[in-house]
Amino acid sequence: MQKEFSQNDKNIAAYALNTFKPEDNILKEVRDRAKKLEIPAIHVNDMDGKHLEVLIAMANAEKIIEVGTLAGYSAICIARGMQNKGILHTIEIEQKHYDAAKTSFKNANISHLIKQHLGSALNILKSLEQEGSFDAIFIDADKVSYPDYLTWAEKNIRIGGIIIADNTFAWGHINDSHFETLELEKQVKGIREFNQRIANNSNFKATILPTGEGLTVAVRIS
Repeated sequence: MQKEFSQNDKNIAAYALNTFKPEDNILKEVRDRAKKLEIPAIHVNDMDGKHLEVLIAMANAEKIIEVGTLAGYSAICIARGMQNKGILHTIEIEQKHYDAAKTSFKNANISHLIKQHLGSALNILKSLEQEGSFDAIFIDADKVSYPDYLTWAEKNIRIGGIIIADNTFAWGHINDSHFETLELEKQVKGIREFNQRIANNSNFKATILPTGEGLTVAVRIS
């Protein structure tokens, strides 16, 4: 199911979609093919994809990390923001998702900008440190590990570089005190720690964009 753009007025939401046209046929094909492959429908929504493209272009980012590839939807958006230069290291733990993303990148004619990695994100991030520093990192994977991904990013993002994280409203649970499951509680606490730390790190200027999922964005200033 397509995630909604966070705008209470549906007419304004429709205006934004009709004006900025965030999802073309290439991106729609990724979403449709992922559904047929029974890959979870947890891609970034179409407007957040456009946000990623613009943020990457604004940062003039050429050396980028993505934690969590899924079927490649967000990576295509990031690659478009790269304006046909640089390299995007995208990390995925599931072979099925890795293979689907490889097809997506070929169909989108961006394979030359992508280096795919299969395995544990923390292990792969460690192995990539020697290639830093990096211009940007997009985090959209295991929520419990968000604080660990942030620890890595804080050390490996250049001054002027950006950290972007998805789902940072924790599906509407970010401010809850009681949870239906222990797993949800762990995920929310991980996201909450991530937000709290980046908001109070004097080396970064940070905010959270009020999209449907919450998109935390920070730029390193020192």
